[in-house]
Amino acid sequence: MNGRIHIQHVLLSLQPGGLENGVVNVVNRLDPARFRSSVTCLKEAGAFAARLRGPEIAVHAMGLKPGNDLRLPLRLARLFRRTRTDVVHTRNAEAFFYGVLAAKLAGVRRVVHSEHGRVLPDTRRRMAAQRLLLRFTDAAFAVSEQLRRDLVSHLGVCEGRFEVIYNGVDVARVARADRASARRALGAAADELVVGSVGRLVPVKNYGLLVRAFARVAGATARPMRLVLIGDGPERASLAAAAEAHGVAARTALLGHREDVAELLVGLDAFVLPSVSEGMSNTLLEAMAAGVPVVASDVGGNREIVADGRSGLLFASGDEAQLAAHLRGLLEDPGRRAQLGSAGHDRVVREFSMNAMIRNYEALYERVAR
Repeated sequence: MNGRIHIQHVLLSLQPGGLENGVVNVVNRLDPARFRSSVTCLKEAGAFAARLRGPEIAVHAMGLKPGNDLRLPLRLARLFRRTRTDVVHTRNAEAFFYGVLAAKLAGVRRVVHSEHGRVLPDTRRRMAAQRLLLRFTDAAFAVSEQLRRDLVSHLGVCEGRFEVIYNGVDVARVARADRASARRALGAAADELVVGSVGRLVPVKNYGLLVRAFARVAGATARPMRLVLIGDGPERASLAAAAEAHGVAARTALLGHREDVAELLVGLDAFVLPSVSEGMSNTLLEAMAAGVPVVASDVGGNREIVADGRSGLLFASGDEAQLAAHLRGLLEDPGRRAQLGSAGHDRVVREFSMNAMIRNYEALYERVAR
């Protein structure tokens, strides 16, 4: 193979989300002397397409509709041939099924697949199809060790079938954020304690649990408090209704999608990730990088990011009482908040930097392509 390696990144869309943010980070930071990137969105392009830097980064939207699209592999194969793709990198199950078939039809010799968060077990048919198609991939990885173990167990593949490449965050960007500016942007008063989270407002994130736990804590103290949810999604109306039903509507702000998340996080007094399933959360890493104490459900990759009691706090998934107790303890103890926030920041700097992630991606692509 001569010249730069052309990577075709295949995913559902570039609508705002953790996986999509990770794709943008990788595409923008790969060494341009060694790699060229294109992005294929099976559905629509999405808002994050505007964040891709460089005129040569092409974004292709394929218009996938609900249900099985039997013609899509053929259309993808034509695209891969026309763009002279060297490596197809599919992300998560839907992109994998269509992308691997298309790569083989197009004669693309190298395929990489990655899993960024998966609710398992999947249906028997889908797991059997993935087990079969994994034979035609050159490398596969998960973004956490727990997700890797779950995939190996549920798919029934050998231990070495999946590697692990952790997500990374831009610690320098988060470090430049100003707390006073962030507090103003969040609408927080000087004496107000702000609890927040960032993510798609979808069932798997379990934000209803956070609303209920926040209401418990807010009802037990006279201290001014605010709950901030940054992100958008189909559960926005139901979460607003839940805040009203639990008497905290006036203390709850649903800010919708924001492009300045990294700058806003430093304004929080506690960050909560209550997901029922998680791969490797970028927003959890970013909150820790910002020095904000974090509370996360003990699922997926969260336990690999958070050393419970040392760099953050974990709670059993779905345990409203435990989450409320963790929050109340943090909000009543500024020294504990400072200790956990500092330890979390140091952990991200050591183990989850953006530079480390990019080095791992580049090494993988070169190993596969060469």
